Amino acid sequence: MTAREVIEAKPERYFVDSRCGCVAVRDRTLTDPDYPGLHEDTTGVVRYWHGRIVEGEPCPTCGHVASGSWKVSAHDKAQAELLCAELNAKQRVKELESR
Repeated sequence: MTAREVIEAKPERYFVDSRCGCVAVRDRTLTDPDYPGLHEDTTGVVRYWHGRIVEGEPCPTCGHVASGSWKVSAHDKAQAELLCAELNAKQRVKELESR
């Protein structure tokens, strides 16, 4: 799913963007939906995790095998999901308090 599709599909401010070898929590209000990359310094990235290369295994996302594949640990993916949920919960409370 592209950043544009995530931004348009989910109403919450923060979302998890998972790619080949990296995962990040992003702020949809700062994210450029037309920028195709995902890096630690990409606009809208709140927190970024980078995977490690695993030789001889295909990438679970794109199937690329040439020199191994980048994999993000289950722990890092879970940390991203947890942070995203926490930030969205704080955002909901902030919105309720401002009413």
